[in-house]
Amino acid sequence: MPQPILSQVHIDRAITQAAMRYRNSMFIAQLAAPIVPVVKESDLMFIFDKAEWFRDVADKNRRPGTRAARGGYTVSNLRYSLAEIAIAHGVPDRIVESADDPLRPIQDGTDWCMQIALLRREVMTAAIIMGATAWGTNTTLTGTTQWADFVNSDPANDVQLAISTVLQNTGFRPNTMVVGEQVHDKLILNPDLLDRFKYTQVAVPTGPMIAQWLGIDRYLIGAATRNTAAEGAAATMAYIWAKHAAIYYVPPAPAIQEPSGAYIFQRADVQSRSFYEEAEKQTVVECTLLTDPRITGSDLGYQYRSAVA
Repeated sequence: MPQPILSQVHIDRAITQAAMRYRNSMFIAQLAAPIVPVVKESDLMFIFDKAEWFRDVADKNRRPGTRAARGGYTVSNLRYSLAEIAIAHGVPDRIVESADDPLRPIQDGTDWCMQIALLRREVMTAAIIMGATAWGTNTTLTGTTQWADFVNSDPANDVQLAISTVLQNTGFRPNTMVVGEQVHDKLILNPDLLDRFKYTQVAVPTGPMIAQWLGIDRYLIGAATRNTAAEGAAATMAYIWAKHAAIYYVPPAPAIQEPSGAYIFQRADVQSRSFYEEAEKQTVVECTLLTDPRITGSDLGYQYRSAVA
């Protein structure tokens, strides 16, 4: 007896309840380096030179009727120069008219441009924070000193050495530590850390727990990734923040009276606009960002390179 088959009674079409879209949700650039809002695309930031603020030149026992010891300080400057991150996406009218729910070609294109612009800023910031010669001290760990060696390495002691070195050299105690995801993956398995928190109800140590263990205020995990393959090739995903650890000082917000290891000089947030191309019959969405991540005080930081293999 003839019966309808499934393909005769149902025609496949896009569902409207869900759609898959990947995106980086763990950008930390704006946390790793405070954003300094600027107006001009290039300018100078004054730097009060460190040496004279630490030199002990005051009278130790001023005699009556004599002048006080005289001294002073010098000022230098650091130049920033904003670079424009820009990305655009064309959306033909026919695509807009033909798209099924829940697709929104223009909004989706704007979101994509925004994501790509922020990805570029993340890459730029990671490059300066984790640069090979970024900080006053850059120590490469090897073999048994790498933090994946749970028997011989001592991450907590290493971090304390970094903190005391920066404090001695600058008078500021580092308050921020940035590690790549692969470094974090080993730190959360460290037996010393697990032993300290073994009576808690938390199965996996959290960021604040790790910060407490290491004696640092802020512990940031560089977990963002990017595709390094050419367009059209299979995706090759790689972590942006590498296998290093940087320990340094930054103020809670840009400040005149204290230094910062790093800043992101930036004119406004990501800007988006759209315009129509008559010849192509399409709407173009564009996102731009004027930014310049900079190490502004290399002596305020200490880096462990290749913290894990």
